[in-house]
Amino acid sequence: MKRTASARPLARRRVDRLRALRGDPALLHAFAMEVLADEANPDIVRLALDALGEHVSAADGEVLRGVYAYFDAGRGKKDPGGSARTAVLQALWHLRSSADIDLALKARSTFEPGMQSDGEMIRAAGLALLAVLDPPRAATEAVIILGSERANPMNGEPAATAARVLAATGESNALLLYVLSGAAPTAEVTAAALKGLSGLDPEVLQRVLDGLSRSEDEAVLMAVCDAVLELPPGDGPGAILRRLLDTAPRGDLYAFIASAIVASRKEAFIDVLVESLPGETSRKRLAAAREALELAPPASAVEAALKELDARLKTG
Repeated sequence: MKRTASARPLARRRVDRLRALRGDPALLHAFAMEVLADEANPDIVRLALDALGEHVSAADGEVLRGVYAYFDAGRGKKDPGGSARTAVLQALWHLRSSADIDLALKARSTFEPGMQSDGEMIRAAGLALLAVLDPPRAATEAVIILGSERANPMNGEPAATAARVLAATGESNALLLYVLSGAAPTAEVTAAALKGLSGLDPEVLQRVLDGLSRSEDEAVLMAVCDAVLELPPGDGPGAILRRLLDTAPRGDLYAFIASAIVASRKEAFIDVLVESLPGETSRKRLAAAREALELAPPASAVEAALKELDARLKTG
């Protein structure tokens, strides 16, 4: 079937119908596939793929692969930035068909230099698809990405996806080496790598987090906070949290850390926040701590801290 970009009236009708059918999954799926069968407008194609969501069946595979082939043949001209092809790969992820291994490998190696990207989202989606089809090969490709490819400074891709793939395939030691090398190009990649270390011995992970907690990058510190809160409570994790609270360079970061501590629902970690308050002098931080503690589980220490904070904020 010939693929053409819908003229404006038809394009508007297609967009409106995709939105109108959201309450009827069966009709929405049927219409989305009808659109995908002949549409060449990448914006409308993305809307149709979004409409499919996770509801992709084996019968849809041929059409989806046809969509990818059409846009890929344009070498980026038909799909600048690769968002339509990325969405196709994400839809094919739900099929988990071995027939897509070659497509996943091709996507993983797609480079298309542009104004703000070089096809990194296509490579990331290709790697994610490969990870559910051939995990060992995906792990190898992930290591190659982390070791030799430049990540987009805006989104950290494809390195962030590579870190997640290594985590999903159980390659904790490879991720540990990557984190310790300091090679992560962005805080987003560091965060993805840290999440993949959750299976390590807590004492080993604690040492890694202790070193990273001295970073000056706020996004890294946020990732460290999230990782510490996954550890069993103890003196070591508590000391890292206290350092994060004491050295947070901006009030917004302090508010994030305080809120994350309370959201963990771990009494020992909440106690760290409460015990840090007597030495805190910043009204902005005290107000952030009070706002966070209002959501803490009931406890005498928390109630006392809230009363003390109210008094200090009223008279400060």
